[in-house]
Amino acid sequence: MATSKTSKSRAASSAGKQGQNCAVINPYALADLISGQRIPWNDIPDPKSVLEQILATPYEELFDPKYGGPLYVGLVLDKHLKLVQERSPLLDVQPPGDGDDSRPGGLENLGEYPTLADMARVADLKSILEWPILCGDLSRFSRLHISLRLPPALRTLQLGNALTADVIRSITFDPAIIANVDPGWTPPGGHWATAGDFFHETAEFFDPVQGAVANCYYIAALSAIAWATPFRLAHLTRATGPTQPQFNDQINFCKPDSGGTLDQAIQVSETLPMTAGGNLIYCRSSESGETWPAIYEKAFAKLKTGTATDMPDITQTAWGDCVWATAQLNGGTRSYYDTASRSADDLWTLLRSNCLSYRTFNPMTAWTYSSGDASPDHVDYASAQIVGSHCYTVLGWAYRNCQRWIVLRNPWGNTEAATSILDATISMYDVSWWRPITLKNNDGVFAMEIGAFKKYFAGFGTAH
Repeated sequence: MATSKTSKSRAASSAGKQGQNCAVINPYALADLISGQRIPWNDIPDPKSVLEQILATPYEELFDPKYGGPLYVGLVLDKHLKLVQERSPLLDVQPPGDGDDSRPGGLENLGEYPTLADMARVADLKSILEWPILCGDLSRFSRLHISLRLPPALRTLQLGNALTADVIRSITFDPAIIANVDPGWTPPGGHWATAGDFFHETAEFFDPVQGAVANCYYIAALSAIAWATPFRLAHLTRATGPTQPQFNDQINFCKPDSGGTLDQAIQVSETLPMTAGGNLIYCRSSESGETWPAIYEKAFAKLKTGTATDMPDITQTAWGDCVWATAQLNGGTRSYYDTASRSADDLWTLLRSNCLSYRTFNPMTAWTYSSGDASPDHVDYASAQIVGSHCYTVLGWAYRNCQRWIVLRNPWGNTEAATSILDATISMYDVSWWRPITLKNNDGVFAMEIGAFKKYFAGFGTAH
């Protein structure tokens, strides 16, 4: 009977051949970009507070686009709670002339207003009596503390003061600007330079780490390919000059659902977008000095924009379907499985049918709902430390403590789920040997109980 259910699920998965377009920026890479330096996140005592200060956003509002935070710049939820692209209003915010970090919109010094009526006389604050109340607290009997949510216009001004114009234009595409494609594109304040060697050893699933652009779907797909079929990621190179460092790499992209038919062979040099301080802005490897994930991202940007330049606009890779991206890398046939219409038993059977010796042998990715409000259970992504409109790599499964677990990786290389997770070391057969995976490490890998996965994730899919 279980086999029959799986067959029906497989047949249903092919209908439509379309998944959810996901997009969210890695907050740690964005904070590095804003601060102008690589922050040692694993060494600081309270990284959440640092993120809040740099990104000017409460930590609990970072992981759901309904709050309009900086990780979803250039994206918005429509009336159907579907994440769609739009030109960010932050692109039009004029930076303060004096260069200080005071908040605009009449909120620079709240102590100057004797009453709420006085605040309401300020042009930007005249609607204050209509601002939503988040919470109220009658404190110490004679004081009423009320938290209000800023209206969108003031919130935009606030974020525009925290993120400089150069940062905003480095993380989101501005369709109002017609680029001169002949010399190529360079992020504001950045430059193109080489950053290391293509491979240190070989492609591994933990290598790709997302940068300061909302292309989680593509980085999760790279990780899925590196885990399930690592030999597909190759270093194809040719010389372009008399000295060894002068060469181009060829990255092959396939037609999805074609069985591996070549679509385009994209040639790129190994120069990458970097900050003035010499740090990678976008995708990087977890292994210092290794560049293959960033070069694959650059080639993908060239494919997606259709440009001939060697300096493609990386911001245009934002927003996409992780299963489609996987199929572009291997030409596989796409299968999509939603979680809402399936039981936890069905999901468990589907997961294991794509695994061998606990690990996925068909490259698999999973995605969350566009917002916690869009899920059947109206989940709170912040409390679970799961990210809305985000793609994850599926590594395989585990069975421990009489419970069933799905093993996932966040392409940020950190920020693991904090609910219904397994605290253990597991082993998976990695092509020719058993690889131990320590779930206690802060590397983005975690195992979630299959029932909780059904609740928080919208679906998963394969391309094989």
